[in-house]
Amino acid sequence: MKSAHNPRVLVWMVAFALAWVVLVAYSVRSHDIRWLQITFLVYSVYGIGMQVLGVLARGRTRSVPVPVRLPFVSVLIPARNEARVIADSVRSACAMRYHDREGQPRFEVIVLDDRSGDGTGDVVRRLAPALPVPVRVVRLAADDAHGKAAVLNVGAHAAQGDVLAVLDADSRADPEFLLRAVACLLEPGVAAVQGRRLCQHRAETLAARGQEHEFSVFQTVMQRARDRFGAHVLLNGNGLAVNRRALEAVGGWNPSALTEDIDLAIRFQVVGWKVRYCEEAVVWEESVPDWPGLVRQRTRWAEGVLRALVEHLGAIVSGRMTAFQKTDMLFFLTGSMVVPAAIFASNVYGAVVLLRGVLEPLYLLPMGRSLPPELTAGAFGAFSAALLLSAASQGGWNPLRALRVVVTYLLFTAHQLVATPWAVARYVRSIVTGQVEWLKTDHGMPAPALDPVTPVVDGAGWGEKDARVHERLAMSSLHRTMP
Repeated sequence: MKSAHNPRVLVWMVAFALAWVVLVAYSVRSHDIRWLQITFLVYSVYGIGMQVLGVLARGRTRSVPVPVRLPFVSVLIPARNEARVIADSVRSACAMRYHDREGQPRFEVIVLDDRSGDGTGDVVRRLAPALPVPVRVVRLAADDAHGKAAVLNVGAHAAQGDVLAVLDADSRADPEFLLRAVACLLEPGVAAVQGRRLCQHRAETLAARGQEHEFSVFQTVMQRARDRFGAHVLLNGNGLAVNRRALEAVGGWNPSALTEDIDLAIRFQVVGWKVRYCEEAVVWEESVPDWPGLVRQRTRWAEGVLRALVEHLGAIVSGRMTAFQKTDMLFFLTGSMVVPAAIFASNVYGAVVLLRGVLEPLYLLPMGRSLPPELTAGAFGAFSAALLLSAASQGGWNPLRALRVVVTYLLFTAHQLVATPWAVARYVRSIVTGQVEWLKTDHGMPAPALDPVTPVVDGAGWGEKDARVHERLAMSSLHRTMP
């Protein structure tokens, strides 16, 4: 992937880094840590508010559009060297219940073979004749652009659907994923819908358990809060559905984006389109089992968020969004950088003070200037309580389980202390060299068998419930005038 040289961005990055170093040096010299405490306080209050809103929104129902007919959907599955997992993912996609009254599928599956060298495309071709849904393999040419966004643009060009759904190569979609996601997408003004991501199995590692809690508890609660109260809903790359006309209106996926999902969500919302979160549309994916793989994945995510912030900051400030949307979007984009940087600065300060205390008696050190301890302790307590509340609300209100979830999750977030500086370094390097490297997440962990799902063939399984769902869906909103 290539990125345009931007000296101005490099200057701003260097200026920000120097300012941060100066602040840390000032704190070490003067023992004034109020700026660090205020940083933690501001982001803690934001986190508390969103967690509480997400819990309050639990169980609320949503409206559905007026019926006409099911839009045709193209399910895109980008795959690069995914021979170990692609067969089960395609079977799962084809088992989704999204059919007309005669039982004929209203969707196709397109596997986008991104120049795989392990026979990924061959696995799908051998499997396709036995599947109840049309399955195609589109292999990218050697001279096609690299990166998931570029691959998805190729898929959009080959797709026939009015709706484009995206599943990762390690995903397992709920049988009603399309029915639920498309129902949300058909609401007026909605450009994209993000489903609920869950881990499909639990690996016995802290990294894997942390991801499980991140997806099933905290990401669910935050996304629910954003959706119900009109904030900035994120697209997460796996388990999403996009209105094709909306996608074309904003120019498709951005080939220079490392997190094409976040980039697309921002571009939709700054021009006035809506992005919805559908908690009922569920997709499972593999967790990353070890710390090196997790850091690699989260480094790409952090670099992608930083790129999105730099590229879209002006559009966010001036965009067609509410003040709540803009505030939430800026907190999300800056939080992944500012909070780890603040933690790192706090650790440096603590280490220096401890070292000085060893070299000279602590009572000789000047008293530091800080916020009242009641305020900082109260903020920490409130933030911890908000996390416990979220964990309890997603786990049957079991306090002991909620405590285990929160402790595991907080330990899991330590990966940010490595991933964030690595992401910043990679971003600076890309500005200087113009080259952007895509850090791929490897898949292929042993996984349990798929849940027993009977694919709909020749109308089998098309019952009264499915007919009622069908009646609530509409095609017309896909063609309404949008912002």
